[in-house]
Amino acid sequence: MSAVVVAVLNRKGGAGKTSLTKDLGFALADAGVRVLQVGLDPQSSLEVLAGLGFDTPPDRTVSRLLVPEEFGDPGQLERVVHETRWGTWLIPASKALASAERALGEPGRGGPSQRLKRGLQRLAAGERFDVVLIDCPPGMTPLTMNALVAADRVLVPTQLDFLSVAGLAVLTETVEEVREYENPQLGYLGIVGCQVEGRTRHAREIHAQLEQLFGRTAGGALCRATIRHSTRVRDAHAAGLAVGQLDPGHPVSADYRALAAELADRAGLELGAEVAR
Repeated sequence: MSAVVVAVLNRKGGAGKTSLTKDLGFALADAGVRVLQVGLDPQSSLEVLAGLGFDTPPDRTVSRLLVPEEFGDPGQLERVVHETRWGTWLIPASKALASAERALGEPGRGGPSQRLKRGLQRLAAGERFDVVLIDCPPGMTPLTMNALVAADRVLVPTQLDFLSVAGLAVLTETVEEVREYENPQLGYLGIVGCQVEGRTRHAREIHAQLEQLFGRTAGGALCRATIRHSTRVRDAHAAGLAVGQLDPGHPVSADYRALAAELADRAGLELGAEVAR
């Protein structure tokens, strides 16, 4: 079975894409899943958390998959894969990714939206890993399009506020366009509420609206699991760890285990028996 490739995507910044990529990656890896994470955001937040920073040499980053003609020996492709402190592997972004993105828009660059998909194929990622999580940039950019063309599924983190939910309508239109013109196999892995303040009436009202739009009676994309808001997540960021490593007994760690179990079931991944404890 080849890896399930997942684009972690929201057009809006601050929705929790990077945190979700990191902490879901740990929860899956902790349950025995082979997880590859791909940094596709020039802001390089995931890479900073992983201790790589902004300055990884371009030949050791995702740029090598996107514009291989800019680099030399194809036999050195393995150098783009780095181990993380949270039990996954990472193909990082760096500040050089902005240059790679500009190159994709130059005339004469063949298949500009297929570059990440082809690069992952050259790396044999589908055989070496069980799931690939792509940390996408905000907005619709050539990098985002590469993620959507490479992906089998889309995972959408969203805050439970009016503007975030309103933006989902635009996002779903984009996914439908990509499915029609670029990637007919693309579907949703889930829409997951993140940074949730469940005690507020507004959050409960927004969640009810999401249930109406995306719940079991409307396609079932909305995840049952949600990720609570907690300052413990910032503590884990500061330590360069997943929250499940820093504080396994914390409620947010339990949230991520529950989400990992739910998404693994949707994606047909086998987890260890202890994941949802």
